[in-house]
Amino acid sequence: MAYDFNSPGRSTVTGPPAALYNPGTQLSGDYGIRSWTQSGSGIPSNKLVLGLPFYGYAWRLVAANNHGFSAPASGPAVSPKGELGYGQIKNFISANRATKVYDAAVGSNYCYAGTTWIGYDDTESIRAKVSYVKQNGLLGYFAWHVGADDDGRTLSRAAASEF
Repeated sequence: MAYDFNSPGRSTVTGPPAALYNPGTQLSGDYGIRSWTQSGSGIPSNKLVLGLPFYGYAWRLVAANNHGFSAPASGPAVSPKGELGYGQIKNFISANRATKVYDAAVGSNYCYAGTTWIGYDDTESIRAKVSYVKQNGLLGYFAWHVGADDDGRTLSRAAASEF
């Protein structure tokens, strides 16, 4: 499970919910995989799978002009816990003309419009994570939960085509 690292209920700053890499912290899928394979536990990489989220979290920004990772936030936005399925995120982006950002150094996406900031995985980060699975000899990946994908199964298709 390489997700739920950051959420608006646990943090007063925005953060990637499912970072593949997260320089300077232990909150990343890569750190978790390396911890298992390098721990001396005897667990080989080909026995591990990487979890991918098909949802994200929405924060309420303190200031609309401060909208990157680690931007000050005052709690969840859009829903009581800030959780949104990928299909809902795509609808938010379209309805609010939100700016989309993919951060390759972190391996995560986010978008923002006004004081709403959403951390999530889009096709870029899903492909990067599935590529990581292949490059590191992992058994595979799983998604939680596929019902949160959009009607076109965009994330499911991106993962399958990369695999």
